Amino acid sequence: MKKTAFILSLIAFSATCVTFNRDYKLGVDAEMSKNYEQAVSYYQKAALKDPNEPVYRLAFARARASASLYYLQNARVLAGQGRKEEALAAYRKAAFFDPANRMIPKEMKSLEEGPAEKAAAPELSVKGPVSLRAGGEKLNLAFRTEVSVKSIFQAIGRMAGISFVFDEQFRDTFLAVDLAGKEVEQAVGYLCAVTRNFYRVIDERSVLIAPDNVQKRQQYELNAIKTFYLSNIDAQDLQQQLIALMRSVYKAPNIQVDKTLNSLTVRDSPQVVEMVARLLRRWDKPRGEVLIEVEIMEVTRQRLQQLGLDFGLNVGDSLLKFRLNPVDSGSTDPGWFRIQGLDLTDMANYELSVPNALLQFLGSDSDTRIIAQPRFRGIGGEEIRYLVGQKVPIPQSTFTPIAAGGLNTQPIVNYTQQDVGIEINLKPRIHMEKEVTLEVDIKISSIAGTGIADIPIIATREVKNTIRLKDGETNLLAGLLRDEERQSLTGIPGLKDIPLLGRLFSSTEMVVEKTDVILTMTPHIIRPMEISEEDLKPLWLEPDSLAGVSAAGGARLEEAYPLNKGEEPGAPPAEREPGQNSVYLSPAGLEVPAGREFNLNVEISSVTEIANLSLVINFNSALLQLKDAREGGLLKQMGDNVPFLKSITGSSCTLGFSKSGTGGGFKGRGTLAVLAFSPVGRGEATVTVDSISALSSDSRSVKLGTGQARILIR
Repeated sequence: MKKTAFILSLIAFSATCVTFNRDYKLGVDAEMSKNYEQAVSYYQKAALKDPNEPVYRLAFARARASASLYYLQNARVLAGQGRKEEALAAYRKAAFFDPANRMIPKEMKSLEEGPAEKAAAPELSVKGPVSLRAGGEKLNLAFRTEVSVKSIFQAIGRMAGISFVFDEQFRDTFLAVDLAGKEVEQAVGYLCAVTRNFYRVIDERSVLIAPDNVQKRQQYELNAIKTFYLSNIDAQDLQQQLIALMRSVYKAPNIQVDKTLNSLTVRDSPQVVEMVARLLRRWDKPRGEVLIEVEIMEVTRQRLQQLGLDFGLNVGDSLLKFRLNPVDSGSTDPGWFRIQGLDLTDMANYELSVPNALLQFLGSDSDTRIIAQPRFRGIGGEEIRYLVGQKVPIPQSTFTPIAAGGLNTQPIVNYTQQDVGIEINLKPRIHMEKEVTLEVDIKISSIAGTGIADIPIIATREVKNTIRLKDGETNLLAGLLRDEERQSLTGIPGLKDIPLLGRLFSSTEMVVEKTDVILTMTPHIIRPMEISEEDLKPLWLEPDSLAGVSAAGGARLEEAYPLNKGEEPGAPPAEREPGQNSVYLSPAGLEVPAGREFNLNVEISSVTEIANLSLVINFNSALLQLKDAREGGLLKQMGDNVPFLKSITGSSCTLGFSKSGTGGGFKGRGTLAVLAFSPVGRGEATVTVDSISALSSDSRSVKLGTGQARILIR
């Protein structure tokens, strides 16, 4: 009974010593062969048989992830080859093994329905608290002779229905400029640029003009404060870059970093804040991720061969030993004897020792294989480190004096821990062409023996390389070979060197050891870099001297009356509202020095065709002298045979035209005449339009409003 109980307990103990069951071993073999479906099946069976074993559950999860990745890569390859049905089947298998992967159904939907249209990016423009509202019509102003810049602004204001306020340090200059066909915003910005001024919108109908310098910028320029919350990049790393990029001639942007929220708060003009927003949208993108499959195989083969006679001698032993050992020495101490009566000629007092000899015919051949299949998932540009091995203590001795001023005689031993094993350092970089560059640093070290004082000797093989692989491409790295061969001959001196017969008095030992490491690397892009077409477009940053052209202190122009469809810029506008038939002078206000000639344009705006027109221009002859009235471009719009009528008297000028025959008259906006005045006195003069008579092409009367211009002669 006791014997039976002992046998049963021994069987139970042996059963508990079994590490893994058969299904797990079959799963390992299938996974090594990259037959992932079978591996999943075997691991699942092993986990069901022993649910409490964590190794089986981890292997099952690992095999499912490998199978999903394997079929996902196959699906992408098949989709690239145009084999849609096979690609969809591979996608379904990948989704079966990894249902939590949201990328798989997204790619399946894209393959079935085509690429989805991307949602429009949110608007990043930074608008000011007020916006300038002006008429949407193009300007039709041309100053061919130099006139006051302030009067040009006033002329634009009369046409657009806005008013301009000038800073006390504003310096008026004279300028000849053609603003025909420009919008109000373009005209104001252009004038500010060429006269070194900038403008700030005060309200919807008021604009401030000030000199463009640091003091006035700080006094009038509108600033915006906006906080940007970043998700994928460190806000602190961008602070100096943004300051360097957005620094202007007269100041640098104020950028504050919040490490807790990983945010940037920018204070500057709306134009700069908007540019920062566009830059951050291009920079704050998730970096690509890559999965690197590494397979490491270390193969070691050792061959040992021993032939001949082995006398079993150690180092320092001799082949034949003689010893003097008197038979009757009378000594009781071992190793001591009396020499009285010693007879050296008696051979009975001597001993001879002959070693044992063993005839050897031995040979051995052993193979060792170490396999590891790690998988690394990392972010592009970040280093991945893998180390398998052990830490070996290496002693380092230093000598210090026992007392101050003495000799360095006291040894102090310190130990440093050195890694011995397989160390892999990888740094992936993902390219837009779906390729991966790997910076590889492989170091394989092992203990090759011991040296002085049993200090370990470490053998090292190291490879550093940079390779570029396609998504799913495998690179094979081999040749880290160590080939070692040792041969020794032991025997009786003299006799062992005799040809042929020497083998009877010697033994030969030959050891051949070969070690090779084979390493394969396969990168798989998990998440590529998302770069849109908008990200590839350049960002245009205006020079600092033109900062007031488009920003205008943060306010933007909104057209109250946009151009009609098909209407060309600068062309006569179509009918927008009644009551626009008028004759006016441009510019409406002008300030000139005495003795300086200037021009006034007689402008006509009509929504009704006019075939015949006559009007009278009146002015103060004591202050102004009309030298000439030149034909404008209005008559050329009606043909080449329309006569231009003019008659100049002392204080008035009669202008007109008459179109004979059939056909339409003039309709729209144009310049009838250019009046060339010369100041003859000082003061304020008024030029008016009176006595207008206009007939349409069907001989009906056309009513036209009139305007006037005020001239200040300094």
